[in-house]
Amino acid sequence: MTHLPIWYVGQIPAEVCDRATANYMTLEPKDASMGLKGEEVSHLIRNTTVRFAPIEDWFGGMMYGFGVYANTHCKWGFEINSSESVQFAHYGPGQHYDWHVDTFLLSPETTFDRKVTVVCLMSDASEFEGGELQLRFMGDYTGSLVKGSVIAFPSFVQHRVTPVTSGLRATATMWLTGPKFK
Repeated sequence: MTHLPIWYVGQIPAEVCDRATANYMTLEPKDASMGLKGEEVSHLIRNTTVRFAPIEDWFGGMMYGFGVYANTHCKWGFEINSSESVQFAHYGPGQHYDWHVDTFLLSPETTFDRKVTVVCLMSDASEFEGGELQLRFMGDYTGSLVKGSVIAFPSFVQHRVTPVTSGLRATATMWLTGPKFK
């Protein structure tokens, strides 16, 4: 039996990431929240600082392209017709995001589902320790990511960011959305 790839890894040039990071750092920082409407803050589960780009963000356009390509290349075949804005996140020492999924599949409160999660490592892996992105789906996978690495995976795949032990980890994340799963 052949299994479909459950993630896709691509690359954006480091200098492009640096330009986007400079733009994102001008945005208002917020304490990361969770839940359908962002109503819950729990540093035991998620301890991160985030900034949200405008929906028409140029870097978001690149990430959207990677997500669409991954959806086709990995043969997931999800119906995608939109995306959410880029979330730029900083993880400093002790910050993390425990095991979670990025979609609310059974929620009657939404008319769409997150289908593809796209994450780009915006900082150089030598600038921090810990902070590994781990995915869990029929086994565990820890991404060996470098600055500019883009990883795309179905939003229902369980994943986490392990605690950063030193330095600063920065990522850009986008969710591609579409009609509710049937």
